[in-house]
Amino acid sequence: MKTKITFTAILIILIILSTSLIALAHVPRTGNENESLKDAEMVDDPTKSWVVYSELHEKREAQYYKMEMDEGEDLKLSLLVPGDGLVPNLVIMGPGIETNHTLPEYMDRPENAGSKVIEGELGEREYEPFTPGSYYHPAEYEENVEESGTYYAAVFSNESGGKYGLAVGYEERYGPVEWIRVPIDVVNIHIWEGQSLWLIFAPMILVLGGGLSGSIWWKYRYEEGPEDVKEWGLLTASFLYIGSGAMLLMQMGLAASKSSPGVGLILTLIFALLPIVFGILLWKNSDDFKDPERRSRVKVIVYGIIGLFVWAGLIIGPILAIISALLPKRITEFLQP
Repeated sequence: MKTKITFTAILIILIILSTSLIALAHVPRTGNENESLKDAEMVDDPTKSWVVYSELHEKREAQYYKMEMDEGEDLKLSLLVPGDGLVPNLVIMGPGIETNHTLPEYMDRPENAGSKVIEGELGEREYEPFTPGSYYHPAEYEENVEESGTYYAAVFSNESGGKYGLAVGYEERYGPVEWIRVPIDVVNIHIWEGQSLWLIFAPMILVLGGGLSGSIWWKYRYEEGPEDVKEWGLLTASFLYIGSGAMLLMQMGLAASKSSPGVGLILTLIFALLPIVFGILLWKNSDDFKDPERRSRVKVIVYGIIGLFVWAGLIIGPILAIISALLPKRITEFLQP
C-alpha cells in the first residue's frame, strides 16, 4: 500500500511538472556563421518553439535567419540577452511586410521584400525557469503571415557586439532525442552565458566526489557498504542524480539573484528536487543489490527510464542505473576490506 502511494505521488508530480513546463520549453540550438543573406541559417520548422543561441562578434554586424512560411501561419520572434552589454535590434523581411525604417547600409535585404525594424530596449530582467536563467528581452515580433513565401529575420547592432538568443515559434514540441539530450544543451547554454565549466559542474563534483569518497571510507572503516559492481554502479548513479539536482539548484540561485522569479522559482525547485528524490531511491536500492530479485531490478530500470526524462544524472546516471540492473547475479566483487 505504501509503495503504491509513493508511486502515485511521484506520478502526480511528473504530470504537474510536464504540464507546467511545456509552455516554457524551447528546443535549444547553436547559431552558425550566418553573417550574410546568402548564408542565412535555415529554421526548418518556424512554428515550432526554438531558441538559437549565438553572438554578434562586433558592432555593425548582422546575422540572418531564413524561414519558409505559409499564408495564415503566425510568425513569432523574440530576442533575449544574458547581460546589458548588447542591446540588439530585430528586423523581419519578406513578402507583405510593410517597411517602417531604412536598413543600415551594411545589411543585406532580399529583392521585392519589405522590412520591419524593431529597435531593442532592455527593460527588466526576467527569470526563465526552464534553463534556469535570467535574461533581458529587448525585442519581440508576432504577426500573421499574409503571403506564403520566404521570410528572413536579422539581428544587428550599430553599437556593440555580444551574445544574444533568438526565440522562434510558439508550438512547444520535443522529440524524444531532443528531450533526453536537454542536459547537454543546458550546459552549453550556461557556457554561452559566460559561465566556466568549473562553476557549472562544481555541485556535481562535490556530490559525486564527496559521496564516493565517503562511501569508500565508510566501507574500509566499518566493513559495511557496497561490495558488488552492481551495488557500486547504483550508488554512483544515485550520486549523479543528486548532483544534477544540486547543479540545477545552484543555477536557480544564480538566476534568481539577478531577477524576480515569482512562480517560476517553484517550477524550477520542483524540477530540481525530482532527480534528488530518485537519487535517494537509487541509493536505498544500492544497499543490498548484490543478488537482487526481479522486482528490484525492474524497479531500478523504471527509475533509470524516468531519470532520462526528468534529466537526472546528466544522462550518464540513468544509463548506469539501467546497466547495473541488467548485470548478472554473480559478478566480481571489489573494494573488499
